Amino acid sequence: MVLHSLREALSLLIRMPIIWLSGIVAGAAVGIDLYLELSGEAFFGGKILLLGLLALPFCMAGSIGAINRAEGSLEVFLEEGRKGYFRVLLPALVLLFAVIVTIFLLAVPLSIILGGNAIEAAASTALGVIFTFALFAYFTDTTAVTGGHGVFASIQQSTVFVLSHLSSTILFYLANLAALCALGFGGVFVWTVLLYDRLAPLAESGDLVIVNTTSAAAAQAEFAAILGPEGIWASALVYALIIAVFVPFALAFKTVFYLRHAGEMEAPVQGEYDEKGRWYKY
Repeated sequence: MVLHSLREALSLLIRMPIIWLSGIVAGAAVGIDLYLELSGEAFFGGKILLLGLLALPFCMAGSIGAINRAEGSLEVFLEEGRKGYFRVLLPALVLLFAVIVTIFLLAVPLSIILGGNAIEAAASTALGVIFTFALFAYFTDTTAVTGGHGVFASIQQSTVFVLSHLSSTILFYLANLAALCALGFGGVFVWTVLLYDRLAPLAESGDLVIVNTTSAAAAQAEFAAILGPEGIWASALVYALIIAVFVPFALAFKTVFYLRHAGEMEAPVQGEYDEKGRWYKY
């Protein structure tokens, strides 16, 4: 079932080019943000990233709705984006708030119990909380758009869906992780090729590993100086391309996978109760 969904998702990326708009928006936002961050314009980079994050739910809703209706026209995309914008945005904000509150509630007793070792434990706890929420709430936007559910109903439906199809969902997550790793390694290879002339002499001399770790800002500035203007452009472009490819793929894959499994309705068990209240199947 996962392989069938994967093949169908890849075919949708060809048959419905409008799906790529979500990747273009996300890739452009993170690429411009990275370029401005490395260029010392973190303030403007953050604003661009925020605008991209606010526009992304519209594109996600439009893509999911277009796949659900099997129509890849611009009119359908805009209509579904308009109808599903807040259905995607509001659950995401609720989940973000829940993650922050959960991490805070767990961090307080950890800091009291562990004392000086609380920082390492808090980091592990935060990753565990984020992973757990992502595991069960990953299909929230899909359930909200395709089923028209509200904020909490969409989160609940996503959790029920994952628990009902746990084994196939884990395989689905592994397929997504494999695709992301493949794109990441490909991006690193392209980035290395583009900056080989600049990085090779530094790697041979050992200067590449000497980076100021006392301050994040100082380390970022030193890394930007090593890259140079051309290297910053190349880094932002490669990063943007990875995001621009993975986001529409993940959306299409997730929507197809959900629609395939959500359509499977279990047949009701036939039977009756006897006079003592015991259940017998036919």
